[in-house]
Amino acid sequence: MRPCFLALLLTLLCACRTAPQPRIDTSAPGWTQRSGQAVWTPARSASDVVIDLQVWNRAGGECVLDVSKAGLSFVLAHVTDDRWRIEASTGQRHSTAGKPPARIGWLQLARSLSGQPPSAPWQFERRDSGAWRLTNPQTGERFDGSLTP
Repeated sequence: MRPCFLALLLTLLCACRTAPQPRIDTSAPGWTQRSGQAVWTPARSASDVVIDLQVWNRAGGECVLDVSKAGLSFVLAHVTDDRWRIEASTGQRHSTAGKPPARIGWLQLARSLSGQPPSAPWQFERRDSGAWRLTNPQTGERFDGSLTP
């Protein structure tokens, strides 16, 4: 594992500050919530990390994804059909108009879980019994998971 990637992963998993809660009222009518788990493989030769997911979806492809480990939120991703935002527990925030960049797997996961196709080279496949897999064949990054109905 590359030292800078390991440092980033440790920062995300061990940060004391939690990611902000969605500024969107996900309790408003039209939102559905699901939760589940996934195994995240950050890169081809990296170790797997089990993560917890909270997903809120709304018609039109809008999705809010809260990723946590051991009860501590470390990534919050929000995608719509024409905007995206990602926030990390480290305080880093990025957002802009347009489709989410393909290099950020968390945004591609949110997009896929909202029913939208991920950006190339990502590939999303639904499996039996509600399971799914999102894979980037170029980097080896992968998410294998399932959500409650």
